[in-house]
Amino acid sequence: MSALQLPAELSVYTVAGLRPQWLAWVEQVAASGPAADADGSAVDQVDGAGVQLLVALQHSLAARGCALRLRGASRPLHDGCASLGMARWLDELQTPEAS
Repeated sequence: MSALQLPAELSVYTVAGLRPQWLAWVEQVAASGPAADADGSAVDQVDGAGVQLLVALQHSLAARGCALRLRGASRPLHDGCASLGMARWLDELQTPEAS
């Protein structure tokens, strides 16, 4: 299964549209293995709602026995998570190749 490409804008303005797409992706990848990859390199805008959706994605996968691995967290994604006290959480999601 291919990696989920996080969009350039991960914000309150986009989460309602992303949620159903991401839930469909979760259903597909959870059946195919113990881990699922997401690529955060394209994110250039993020806010609390966007981080909340990303956390919900991780929880949805975990509930199905699947781990979320993040590749290529962009600087705005990292900074947005850090401003919310979530930098360590983000770092724990990142694959060794993304570090």
